[in-house]
Amino acid sequence: MAHRTPARESQVVRTRRDGYPARVHQPKRESASMGIMDFIRQGTQEMMVARPDSAKQYIVYKHPEQTIPKFSQLTVDADEAAVFFRDGALVGVLRTAGAAQRHTLDTGNIPFLSNLVDSFTGGNIFVTDLYFVTMRPFRGARFGGALPPIKDPELEITLTPRIFGEYAWQITHPDRFIVSYLGMGGQQSNEQVERWITTKFMNAVKKSLPQFIIRQKVEVQHLAAYHDEIGQMFMQKCEDLSEIGVQFLELGDFSINFDADDQKRLEEAQARYADLKVKKRAKDELGGGNFMNYAAGEAMLGAGQGMAQGGGEGGGGGAMQGGAGLGMGFAMANMFAQNMQPQQGQPQQPPPQQPPPQPVQAGGGMVQCPSCSATVAPGKFCAECGSSLVPQPKPCPSCSTVAAPGAKFCAECGTNMQG
Repeated sequence: MAHRTPARESQVVRTRRDGYPARVHQPKRESASMGIMDFIRQGTQEMMVARPDSAKQYIVYKHPEQTIPKFSQLTVDADEAAVFFRDGALVGVLRTAGAAQRHTLDTGNIPFLSNLVDSFTGGNIFVTDLYFVTMRPFRGARFGGALPPIKDPELEITLTPRIFGEYAWQITHPDRFIVSYLGMGGQQSNEQVERWITTKFMNAVKKSLPQFIIRQKVEVQHLAAYHDEIGQMFMQKCEDLSEIGVQFLELGDFSINFDADDQKRLEEAQARYADLKVKKRAKDELGGGNFMNYAAGEAMLGAGQGMAQGGGEGGGGGAMQGGAGLGMGFAMANMFAQNMQPQQGQPQQPPPQQPPPQPVQAGGGMVQCPSCSATVAPGKFCAECGSSLVPQPKPCPSCSTVAAPGAKFCAECGTNMQG
């Protein structure tokens, strides 16, 4: 007798006498989650959830499982936060439970977990995208590169300075960081995150440094002297990243320098500028009537230029002329300094007063009267005519310029004053 396979109950249809189909018996559908339920009944309530040690260095780490059993023990370190999402929506954030403490994942302890309950499993499973976000400060983040070309206000040359340094930043709101920056699409590497943050910081540096030079009229080569002021300005001008939950904390050490070509141009410009300042000082002395200082300045400049250019093709002659120029330059410099500054410890003496003009002396201690030409004894007035024996200033008969007493010719037009 051939074996017949009994018909499946789902395919058996009986018809009642009244013509309506009889009730079909459907077998009880086996739950797809029986394996998970058995797993829970066997004591998996003590399942441990934490970031593994091998992933501690990541800024953001995503837990690989989307289903977490109820009553699991969640460990959140002091320098991180656990962020829960479901279906792309933020559900809640947990920080550390304390020293040697864990979070028990239960709706009675953590109310927002009720939004993660999977009703299909009878409330024993949480369905979530769980992220661990590092919240400790990231110090020693490096930045650097070329800045925009800047014109030195004093040397009047355009340079392209470079800046290199370190700064610190921190994630202050892990939920904003994931939603507004990272997104739910995946996990970025630390290098990608830090590169983006550094770009934002460098934008502030590139904008603020030229403004500082222009407003303060600072020479580019002297920027290092304003280290603290520049650092404070960078932090004030940094872009506000609170929208993505990031904050710039502080600026570490930094340096501003130039490449080889700009450094050479800077040194040449400084030499020209120093030469112009010396010449200007010498010309100021000339304008003030101090011809000795002007001559000393010109001699010193000539000696310095001769020493820099050398003394011709012969090595010995060049050395001798260079030495002579050096000696003359130092001698002129000393004379220049002595003429520019008063002797230390000696007060300035007023110029001696000129004695009043005396009448013309005649022989035998007698004097000649300027009015009557009589030879009389010395005194204030002539014994013959009563006129003053002291020569008096008188106007020039040609140009009416008052001449000095006793002058023979007019200092203005040259007319003979004794004619």
